[in-house]
Amino acid sequence: MAVAKTLKFTKTDKGTVLLQGTLDNSLVASFEPSMSLCRERGDDNRFRIASSTDEDGFLIDYRSIDYALCFPVIVQANVNEFLIALSRDFFFLVEKENKSEKGIANGYAPLDEFKKIASQYLNIVDDLTTGGSTGLLSAKQGAILASRAEAIYALLTSDNINLDNVQEIVDAIETVQTSLSTILVNDLTTGGTTKALTAEMGKTLKGLIDALVDVVSGKQDIANQVEVGSSQNAQASWHGKTVVFVTSCTITIPSSLVNSYIFNGVTLAGVNITWAIASPHTWLFGAPVTTTEKQIFTLTKRGSTNDILLLGV
Repeated sequence: MAVAKTLKFTKTDKGTVLLQGTLDNSLVASFEPSMSLCRERGDDNRFRIASSTDEDGFLIDYRSIDYALCFPVIVQANVNEFLIALSRDFFFLVEKENKSEKGIANGYAPLDEFKKIASQYLNIVDDLTTGGSTGLLSAKQGAILASRAEAIYALLTSDNINLDNVQEIVDAIETVQTSLSTILVNDLTTGGTTKALTAEMGKTLKGLIDALVDVVSGKQDIANQVEVGSSQNAQASWHGKTVVFVTSCTITIPSSLVNSYIFNGVTLAGVNITWAIASPHTWLFGAPVTTTEKQIFTLTKRGSTNDILLLGV
């Protein structure tokens, strides 16, 4: 009977498994990985390797190898499973390396020095910004992280009074945030005399007011009066108002006026108005005569055209 651990299992490039003696490499048996492995009937100390063409197969006694190792492993398995189970105690090569696959994708790394293997075959990240789920962080960056973590821990566990001040500030900010969340209103419908409107809602209100100003600015405001006592252009500020002329003068229609420009005019006693006009504007009904004293009239621009009308004189 063979002494324990005197056999070795080797798998060739073609997949054939050899059972050899360790002293002289003498061939004890040769079989294919597809062969089955099972206990010998009536004898728990032996297992049999057999194939469909050779039912008797090759019989091995557990005790010839290593009973303590084999007994809990072998129940019924294929050859490869058996060889892998024994590999930690026997000279067993699960898969012989193919030299043509050295250093290529899905091949194997050559047995060079460790640094060379790491630099050529591993994706090592040597910074703390790149990120990625497939890269390996270098030991240098790991040491940097550890140093930072230790510094933070040392600071947090110290009696540094500045930390207390910082914590008080943080607590105060949280308190203010809690208070603000109860008094701020972020809409224009809630209302309340104890609530404050958010800046965003203030911005919304300004937009609404600006829109109203644009609408109102285009309307007549005949209750507002303007007094004119000198020759000048018809002013944009007269639009929609009542203009009272208190001295004789010349009024010129400028080259630019807002669409639908209009004002109501009044001449006092002894006041005469002479009219002039600048291109592209023109008088729709021809150049008017001088507007005399004690007259009420309307001057207007027809929509977006260049036509100017002087009515009521």
